Amino acid sequence: MAPRPTRRPVFRLLGAFAAVSVAAGVLGAGLVVPAVAASGSLTSEGVDIFDELPADLGDQSLSEATTILYSDNTVMARVYDQNRIVIGFDQIAPVMKDAILSIEDYRFYEHGAVDLKGIVRALVSNAGGGGTQGASTLTQQYVKNVLVEQAVERGDTEAAAAATEADGVEGYSRKLREMKLAVGVEKEMSKDDILTGYLNVAYFYNGVYGIEAASRYYFNKPAAELQLPEAALLSGLVQNPVAYNPIKNPDASVKRRNVVLDRMLAIGKIDQATHDAAVAAPIGLNVQPVQQGCINAGSAAYFCDYVTRIVETDPAFGATEDDRKKLLRSGGLTIRTTLNPQVQQTTQDAVNEGVNPGQRPRMAASVVQPGTGQILAMAQDTVFSVDTDQVGVTQINYNVDKMYNGGNGFQTGSAFKAFTLAEWLKSGKSLNSTINAPHSGNDAFSEFTACGVKPRDSTRYAYFNAESNEGGVMTIREATAKSVNTAYVEMEKRLDLCGIAATAQSLGVHLANPDNGSVPAQKAHDMSNTNDANGGVNTDLYVSPSLTLGVNEIAPLAMAGAYAAFAADGTFCKPIAITEVLDTNGKPLAIPNADCKQVLDPNVARNVTSALGSVISNGTGGSARIGRPAAGKTGTTNDSSDAWFVGYTPQLSSAVWMGHADGTSSLNRERINGKGRRTIFGGTISAPTWKNIVGPASEQLGLPEVGFPEASNAGLTTTNSDGRIRVPSVVGQSVESARSELEEAGFRVRVAAGTVASSNVRRGLVASQSARSATAGATITITRSSGPAPRPTQQPTQQPEPTQAPTQAPSQAPAPPADGAQPPAPQPAAAESAEG
Repeated sequence: MAPRPTRRPVFRLLGAFAAVSVAAGVLGAGLVVPAVAASGSLTSEGVDIFDELPADLGDQSLSEATTILYSDNTVMARVYDQNRIVIGFDQIAPVMKDAILSIEDYRFYEHGAVDLKGIVRALVSNAGGGGTQGASTLTQQYVKNVLVEQAVERGDTEAAAAATEADGVEGYSRKLREMKLAVGVEKEMSKDDILTGYLNVAYFYNGVYGIEAASRYYFNKPAAELQLPEAALLSGLVQNPVAYNPIKNPDASVKRRNVVLDRMLAIGKIDQATHDAAVAAPIGLNVQPVQQGCINAGSAAYFCDYVTRIVETDPAFGATEDDRKKLLRSGGLTIRTTLNPQVQQTTQDAVNEGVNPGQRPRMAASVVQPGTGQILAMAQDTVFSVDTDQVGVTQINYNVDKMYNGGNGFQTGSAFKAFTLAEWLKSGKSLNSTINAPHSGNDAFSEFTACGVKPRDSTRYAYFNAESNEGGVMTIREATAKSVNTAYVEMEKRLDLCGIAATAQSLGVHLANPDNGSVPAQKAHDMSNTNDANGGVNTDLYVSPSLTLGVNEIAPLAMAGAYAAFAADGTFCKPIAITEVLDTNGKPLAIPNADCKQVLDPNVARNVTSALGSVISNGTGGSARIGRPAAGKTGTTNDSSDAWFVGYTPQLSSAVWMGHADGTSSLNRERINGKGRRTIFGGTISAPTWKNIVGPASEQLGLPEVGFPEASNAGLTTTNSDGRIRVPSVVGQSVESARSELEEAGFRVRVAAGTVASSNVRRGLVASQSARSATAGATITITRSSGPAPRPTQQPTQQPEPTQAPTQAPSQAPAPPADGAQPPAPQPAAAESAEG
């Protein structure tokens, strides 16, 4: 026979119970505890035990779901460790309060924290071997549930188990601890608050915590709208959620519901007719699947995941990563985002049409609002899921940086030329400047300048035209419209490569993954001095002669944000996904801001827009025309591994990327949407996709059709292909006007003392100038017109002496020309075409 367990621990705990009873103020009510507990020694020992127990329940905040919203306040997703929505006392239907108290603690508002009558009954029964009985008040149950919550939050499984221990000495210890904590709770909280806290913390099975989440899950309504049968069913569920699960065990659940109704009838909470009607009611479930996490956000799943990554990584949301993750998954936040559901769906549809899902090639697109940085859409032609072994399924977000669960980024090809163009304009050169573009080139690195230095490097850079076979002398505008690579490399030679990189970086362009180890060539030939001494990598761009042709790997969101600055007259705003975050009490929290800054002179931005407008109107981006003013740039990398179109209107900027996830496989000759193409450029599929995004989105948002601000040549000089500056033609202008224009172009002016006759230019105006091209700061001599030269008169010929008088007198000879008259001056050459 097994030895009988010692009774001593039980006696000690009974003594402690007597102490807690005194503390609870219940002994004075005339109730009698068992005689064994009345002995002085045991009572004294029990007081010692009681004093050692904690009196403060500590942090009673509950793990609560975070809700992520679209810009129109509709729900995108809910993220949580526990599916719970904490609500207040007034947000719970009265019938729910009556039902739960009727079945769990009908004397709740009459007794203190500990119900001595019930405890004595349970202790006597348990001590006498009659089995374990429970007599916890609702306050004690609340304490137990909070202790479990706290243990789970800490990851302490042993403490969680101890908080629910029901047998033996451990069970008595747990009860005793609950008692003392319950006494402390009732000193700090009102009965209404305790009831509300209990209903918020209770578990209702199927991953549902708290009455609000349970009501929405089982009946698709808030807790304030619960009816009697529904309230009774949920009240009965908390005792044994597994056994009374209404989805798997509907019959048992209904029986338990009716027990609650019987109890409500017995204590007078409802009358017989109400009771009978509720008993006869069907179970009436209207189950709403739990929408846990971004996987349930539909087409917005990747954006939703991006939002969660922002919260987890940005110090604005907590000092440590653990703090930020806890806040996200249990802080009950309300996160209002920038994503427009209509524009998002339009973008998703356009991307899916561009590259049908389920194929090896991928497509991604982001839409950003110029002037605010708000991300209106983010889509890709894949499914967000953990089943990544399937084609077209991935959790990687191709639109964003690696740190936000993105990829390594993608080479941008000629889409990067916009930043070289901006630097060209910043250096004071105009779009009308000409450049001599060979069909291909092979230049030494020493021909380029990087960070003010021409490197002593014998490495050569070979390049050629990918999107165009154009060559020869052309304007910068023409080179941009036709995407002439060799022209842009020639432009690089007249600029500083580090200046180009700095301009791009000022517009938010950065490596998507600075730690990417797959770009040794860029690292080996990086000509900048921005990397640290030991060769480590930072977020600065790799600087080399191939910079302008887009070898750096950038995420589409960064490109959309950069081009948005051109649309906003040079104001760059960091792309933002969040407009407001409220904590569980509705208090606003600090959030990352767009930090909008004027990074380009407005006229530089306008000239970039003017040139990029030519790309769409008569260049490589013609397939992006949307019937309203727009500007953009195609981009294609070597062997068509990546194909881009990045463009904007005054109100929307969007970047569309197409390629493979590995970033290296060619798109050429691959069957896409059932059709193979010999060569794919940025204008082939990406530009039409951009059109299918920005055109419809503009209509959906009700955006008026407006033009871009006019660009000016003020402050810009026009250079020829030989590098000399084109001198403006001032023939026909007044001396004052000519002087002003030439000086504004950077030249010194000399007015000749003499004049020159001109039949085309009025007297006193400029008739000629000394040069049509010159070095910067050269002196240009202008000469005034003296007006048309006098018409010359013909000298009469000497007539021979006639032998006889003529029958008719000769006509009078013309007068000789005046002294000093000059022959007519040759007409000046026509002024050079403005387009060159």
